[in-house]
Amino acid sequence: MKHRSVVALVSMLAVLVFAFTACAPAATPEVIEKTVVVEETVMVESEPETIVVTATPGPQTGGMSDADATAVLKGKKLAGILSGPVNDAGWNTNAYLAMVNLRDKFGMEIAYTESTKVEDAAQVMRDYAEAGYDMILAHGYEYADQIKEVALEYPDVTFIQTNGAEGEVANLYTITFSAGEGGYFIGRLACEITKTGKVTLIAGESFPINDHHLLMMKQACTDLESDAEINDVYVGSWVDPAKTKELAKAAIEQGSDVLILNADSGDTGGIEAAKEAREAGNTDLRVISWVKDKNHLGPDFVLGGWAEDVTKEVEYLMRDVIAAGQPGGHFSVGLAEGAVYMNPFYGLVPAEVENDIVSLEKAYIEDPAAVPNLVVRKDL
Repeated sequence: MKHRSVVALVSMLAVLVFAFTACAPAATPEVIEKTVVVEETVMVESEPETIVVTATPGPQTGGMSDADATAVLKGKKLAGILSGPVNDAGWNTNAYLAMVNLRDKFGMEIAYTESTKVEDAAQVMRDYAEAGYDMILAHGYEYADQIKEVALEYPDVTFIQTNGAEGEVANLYTITFSAGEGGYFIGRLACEITKTGKVTLIAGESFPINDHHLLMMKQACTDLESDAEINDVYVGSWVDPAKTKELAKAAIEQGSDVLILNADSGDTGGIEAAKEAREAGNTDLRVISWVKDKNHLGPDFVLGGWAEDVTKEVEYLMRDVIAAGQPGGHFSVGLAEGAVYMNPFYGLVPAEVENDIVSLEKAYIEDPAAVPNLVVRKDL
């Protein structure tokens, strides 16, 4: 069987600078040239400057300093298994940036294989293990069975899975963002700004974490005593802008004036559908980002939404758990660790709505009891 190429990112690689897209800010995206087997240029979308509207605390370090962690991690080889391209401006871009952070901060060596199909994942992991990689990161819930299988085969290799829940394998570390916080605050925002009373969540696929966020979105509307309804539809893929656009157009035609997009690279299709609808006269239409701030793709109608900071998530796990010598298990981070937060509103909502969300989030961080109906799941 022919396997995917193992693509190494070496710190001595040349960095090329290009202008990225007409709609992106005037920033210089980092371009990495792959030099192993496949000669190809990978462009990673420049991330707009993040302006966090609330004072969120940083990750809890548990006493492990960066210097101590570097002494343990420097020179360790980490390979990433990614479900999509590193320039999807969402989930996989975040993973790429998280690995670059580990390289630059702790002196690790990194590599990745992008767009890895579930059926190929186990063998790709084995290839990295056989090639001498110390750690393997599988980025996504869909790799749960494969990473557990391969982790048991290679007990001397450290395995990491984001959005995983396995907690019983000594060399397997799973970590998630706490489920529910984003759903509640984004749901409250959506139900406060909708004028038609119809909101649609468009996600790549349904899975337990996403399902709980949806439940909390609806709970937030209930707590507002709002008659708004939140519907959910699924693309069936995280890399399908055309299908996402089709679903967004259908939602808009059915009366939704707020779209919550969580379809990774598919989000561009949803934003395009919203832009066309606004040009046709539907100027009340708003889009709320998920995972990354995508306002730069639609400055007049895309809110920053909810950030899932994979860099902080993975750094926390690498520094304060793995480097600290803790055994494998399941870990979770959220607002308290500064790993998730609200992005800017860009003046696209009434001031009283922004103040409500900001003040409620701050109160919740100080005391979770301030939002009694927000149920946070750390076990998913």
